[in-house]
Amino acid sequence: MNKLLIASIMVTLFVGCATNVAPKSGALFNGANLDNWVIENDGQFSVQDGVLKINRGTGWLRSAGVFSDFTLVMEFRFLEAEANSGIFVRTGPSSHDDENGWPNNGYQVQCMDTITGRAPLATMIPYGAPPFEHQSDLAALAKAYKPLGEWQTYEITCAGETLEVKLNGKRITTATSIMNRQGHIGIQAEHGLLEFRKIDLKPMPQSQQ
Repeated sequence: MNKLLIASIMVTLFVGCATNVAPKSGALFNGANLDNWVIENDGQFSVQDGVLKINRGTGWLRSAGVFSDFTLVMEFRFLEAEANSGIFVRTGPSSHDDENGWPNNGYQVQCMDTITGRAPLATMIPYGAPPFEHQSDLAALAKAYKPLGEWQTYEITCAGETLEVKLNGKRITTATSIMNRQGHIGIQAEHGLLEFRKIDLKPMPQSQQ
């Protein structure tokens, strides 16, 4: 085998390996590791077989960067009944004063395996951010929900002072008077078993903001 052919093979192998690890355009989760994320307060997050796992515990997983206007698309599934988590958007850094290590200045989209009760799936929970208005369509939630173990899709759009949450293609929650105009994206650990296999961010064009 000549030297040119060997060099060509080595380059091909290197590029192929790099492609497997590097995130796709817009992907916040690369499927291989937690690069560009920060585990806050001993949260139990890991990556296995291309899937981001939450193994109970508390704390949260915080994006290294901050974001303003965007659509966040996430695929997740619950591995046990009433598994509990949450998706933080436009959220400040972690508060180490909270006994669970959760942030104290942001917005949470509920990510718990329930469609009833005080805070069902795809509704909003304030986490220390300025007051805001929000409403949820629980009839649409009941139609959109998929049973335990099936993959669900969130589409969370932040645009100016508005926020919208879609679950499996159906709009569930709308919010207005969102005062935090930028912040981290995060995933909460709240004693539940969940998996994520896609976390993509689509920045909003300036003309649509």
